[in-house]
Amino acid sequence: MTPEEASARAALLLIARLVQRHELTPQEASVAVEQARRKETGPHTHLVTLEAMQVLRAATAPIRATLEALRPIAEAAAAMAELARALAPVAQQTTAARRDLPAWTTPHWPPPRRR
Repeated sequence: MTPEEASARAALLLIARLVQRHELTPQEASVAVEQARRKETGPHTHLVTLEAMQVLRAATAPIRATLEALRPIAEAAAAMAELARALAPVAQQTTAARRDLPAWTTPHWPPPRRR
């Protein structure tokens, strides 16, 4: 959908809402929408703004709900990143202390060979 098509659909939606909810005639509603589009003021342009805000609120409600549901995950990820930053020096010290052993050995197995 091109921007022009989207704009035309939005205008039609607003005109229909103005006719249904505010009992404007189709002519009054289309004039009000066109005036709002040109950033002019008229007797019904405040209704166009009101309806546009209600449409946007309804359209973004699922997005807001999803973001609220994801908030605990984001907070947990931030806490995990903070924990990783806090543990990084300990991990570096442990790695530095064990450089004398080959990478495949562990402190418990295999036991050292006796000569």
